[in-house]
Parts: sequence; C-alpha cells; structure tokens
Amino acid sequence: MMVNEKIERTYNALKKVLGWTVDKRVTLSLAGYYVTLEREFNEKRYNEISTHIKKSVGMFSPLRSHLHPLFVSTLDVSDMEPKQAVDLLIVKAEALKAASFKMNSYAYLAALMMSDDKENWSGEIKRAEQLMADMKKHHRFLTSTDDYPYAMFLGKLEGDTALRAETMNRYYKQLKDYKFYAGNELQWMSQVLTYTSPNYEESLIQRAVIIRDGLKTVKIKTSAPQYPIIGFMAALKLEEDQLNEIVTTYESIANMKLFSWYKESALPIAFGLSLRSSKDIYTTAAISMATSLELILQAQQAMMISTIAATSVAASSGTN
Repeated sequence: MMVNEKIERTYNALKKVLGWTVDKRVTLSLAGYYVTLEREFNEKRYNEISTHIKKSVGMFSPLRSHLHPLFVSTLDVSDMEPKQAVDLLIVKAEALKAASFKMNSYAYLAALMMSDDKENWSGEIKRAEQLMADMKKHHRFLTSTDDYPYAMFLGKLEGDTALRAETMNRYYKQLKDYKFYAGNELQWMSQVLTYTSPNYEESLIQRAVIIRDGLKTVKIKTSAPQYPIIGFMAALKLEEDQLNEIVTTYESIANMKLFSWYKESALPIAFGLSLRSSKDIYTTAAISMATSLELILQAQQAMMISTIAATSVAASSGTN
C-alpha cells in the first residue's frame, strides 16, 4: 500500500474515534504520525488509553485539555499496556511536582521525556532545572514554563548546560540577523539547533538560512511556526538529496484531496516520512506530528519535544 493510501486509511480510522469535534488538521497530523512510525492504528487500544487517562485525573487536568489526543497518541506508540503507560506518566509528573515544577501541560510534556527508570529521575530533573536556570541568564523573559519539555529533553543530552545555553543565545542572535523574527519560535529554533551538539557551529546558521530560502523558492511556507522544524533539518545536517526528497514528498501529500485546504499540515508529515529509514525516525516523526498540531492548536512548540520523548521510549523498548 502506498504511503498516501496509508495516510488516508489511518485518517478515516482516527476520524471514527475522534469524531467531528476535533479539527480535521489534528486528525491529519495524527494520521501522518502513525504512518511515519509504521504503526497500525488500533481503535481499541487508543480508546483504552484515553479512558485510563480520564479515569485517573481530574476534570481540569492538562491531560484532558486540548492536548489530550497528543498524549493518547504518544502513549499509544509505546509497547506498554495502556494502564501501565498512563500510570507511569502520572507518577513522573508527580516527581516533577515534588521538585516544584508548576503543574501545567508543559510539565506533563516534560514528564513524557523522562526515562522509565525511577533511579534516573532525580538526575534528569536536576539537569532540566539547571538548563532552565542557564537559559534564563540569557533570555529572562522568553524562558518560562513552556520551555520545560525542551529543558528536560536537552538536559538529558551530553554536554555542559551552561555551554548549551550560551550556544542557544548565539544562534538566536545570529538568526535574527538573517531576518528570522525574534520571539518564542526563534528561541525554540535556537534550542533545537543544539540537538546534536552543545558546541556552537557557525555552519548550522548557514544551513538554516539555505533551507528556509530553498523552501520559499518552491512556495512552501516558512513562517515562525515552521522555525523549529527548519532548525531540526539544519541540526541533522540533511544533504541536498534528502531535502529534495522532503519537497517531493510534501508535493505528493499536499496534492491529496484530504489536504486540499490544509497544505500547511503536509510539510511536517513529509519531513518525518522522508527520514523514517534513518536512526532519527522517532525524533522526526515526533516533530512532524507535533509541529502540525502547533499550527492548529497554537500551543507552544514544546509539544514536539514531548512526542520525541514518548517515541524514544518506543524505540528503546523495541531494541531491548
């Protein structure tokens, strides 16, 4: 079955579960997410996870907010039993609460990125707190609770947190010189650029500019919501043939009837699909789905990091 056919089939299965109350673009993004990870959507399993979440938290919990479909899907791609997956996420969130993290959607997104081994939690939380503190030294007002997921994700990577924060700041300042608009999206992009190394690499700035301008040339939107995905393309140091493949895949998906009015949702999906044979499959799939949801829900780009965490868990469990 062709990729486009899989997207349409998965979309129809998801629509049956999510109904018409969920924005069509959300359903499209989730369909692309499952197809990129080569996961068959299982209605029964999805509903079991959703039900466990609703039974386990209060009416006004962030887990029951507009991000509910994202939480369900990220837990769904793991290999855990539904109740086990939900219970573990809640326990992780409680550990963050005990460490004085403010309990909002971003704390739960950060919890998704914590390892499953409780012995690691203390160190991971301390690293996240330190990176947050280091980032605030450079961007006091831009750095807030919506950076929790980034801080948890990047804090777990090797390298000095102070150096990583300094590198983020250098990227941020330089990108502004190339007419990237200042703001939260650019901060997230500067954070994303440190994904592969905490050390400053001037070549990444040029890569980001070339990618942005190249996408513009083929009439693909490169506005602020796309900044983080451009950042990941640059950080992963994609070659020209890989970038061309993304464009080709984008054009194929964008021409589907399902995407007639939602072409902006096609790029993140194409990004993940084009790279699914690489070692970064779970990262790129996460970015694809979460970036699409960002465009729709106007939630913070930190959502993308939450899905990276959940899918990384799936990747680890699949190789053990």
